[in-house]
Amino acid sequence: MRRLLPIILALCLVPVMACSIRKAPTGEDYYQQGQANFAHHEFNAAIENYQLVIDKYPFSPYAEDAEMKIGLAYYEMKDYAEAIGSLDDFQRMHPTSKNLDLVSYYIAMAYFDQIGREDQDQTKTEQALKHFEIIEQRFPEGSFAELARQNANVCREMLARHEMVVGNYYFKRANFRAAESRLAELMQKYPDTPIAPDALFELGQALEKEGKKYSAAQAFTALVRHYPNTPYTSKAKAELKKLNQPVDTEEDPLPLVLAETGYGGQQNDQGQNVVVRQRDATDGPLPGASAAPAAPSTGSLGAIARQTASAYGADGLPILDRPESKTPAATPGPATLKDIRLSQANPPMSVILDLSGPVAYNKRVENGSGFSSAILTLKDVTPDKTVQTHIVFDRSIFRDCDVTAGPHETTVTLNTVPLADVSVVPLDSPPRLLVSFMPQNQQASN
Repeated sequence: MRRLLPIILALCLVPVMACSIRKAPTGEDYYQQGQANFAHHEFNAAIENYQLVIDKYPFSPYAEDAEMKIGLAYYEMKDYAEAIGSLDDFQRMHPTSKNLDLVSYYIAMAYFDQIGREDQDQTKTEQALKHFEIIEQRFPEGSFAELARQNANVCREMLARHEMVVGNYYFKRANFRAAESRLAELMQKYPDTPIAPDALFELGQALEKEGKKYSAAQAFTALVRHYPNTPYTSKAKAELKKLNQPVDTEEDPLPLVLAETGYGGQQNDQGQNVVVRQRDATDGPLPGASAAPAAPSTGSLGAIARQTASAYGADGLPILDRPESKTPAATPGPATLKDIRLSQANPPMSVILDLSGPVAYNKRVENGSGFSSAILTLKDVTPDKTVQTHIVFDRSIFRDCDVTAGPHETTVTLNTVPLADVSVVPLDSPPRLLVSFMPQNQQASN
């Protein structure tokens, strides 16, 4: 028995010795296990192993990739908030990483996959577009540049369709001013989307319903000019024939009509920044606001998962539809009135005031017996010494023009045949004012 005791003791010590020489898992071990978990779609387990790499071996060559893979695992789990947070952290911690374009792409995709229907809130669409555009700018030669460009186009079309849904809703409710605002914004931001011809045609109709026949004619003329091969071209030509308005085509009519509706970075008649009314309490709820959400689709990395957005106010309108200020226009300052001339159209229906810079102005129309006077007061403007104080026009509806210089302003009085309306549109490059008129007899013929 005494002889067996050492043998028994030795056998008991074998497991203890084996445990003492077993290697602790390395950073590579945890990383490879995380990779295996990821490949088998065991994303929670993958995240745990990647996190062990970071916590236990923060200086391991695998730690940086583990941080990125955690964000991608959350993306695959459709936990988009965690994915965005993790990938944003990665960008901040590793600003020189070779994987920045991939990380940027999946941040964009995390927003993209949450895009809802076109009649829902589009905050996620705007965020996705912003990040896809960053990829196009920062990594134009990268592997994800073309995918980012394609998805950015999808985002722009979705945003345009959202504006169209809201504009069409207002139009059908006879709220033509609100429809005009939304459709003009669509044309300013998304003129290259497939929905643009439809929107421009409806914008022309809204302007016509408001009695803005000259602006409506500009919209239909712009449609024929910019979208000649669409089904709306013939409709626009028919509307132009019905309106019978003398549209001056010296300038591109699209920026003109957008400026007249309050878009394009221009000023209004009082020289203040334009704030376009978006909606009010009388506009009513947006259709479809309480409809059942679209069922999400499934897929792996890169799949478009249509998620439900629900950021609506108590009135049923998307939060983004609340009024907001436009981008401030160029600040008017001291300027010089360089010239006053008729447009080159035949017959000329506009007068152009060439300026040295943007100006603030007021306008009014005074009607007399057999004539009208359109009076423009240009604030902080001095006429050039070459500008005559009395200019006689020998053709079209215009008779003559008087220029009066004051200490702080210049007044331009344009005498014409009797007018039904006059519009003033500020233009850039070069700075000028386009003054267009509609004679009374033209209105009567409509």
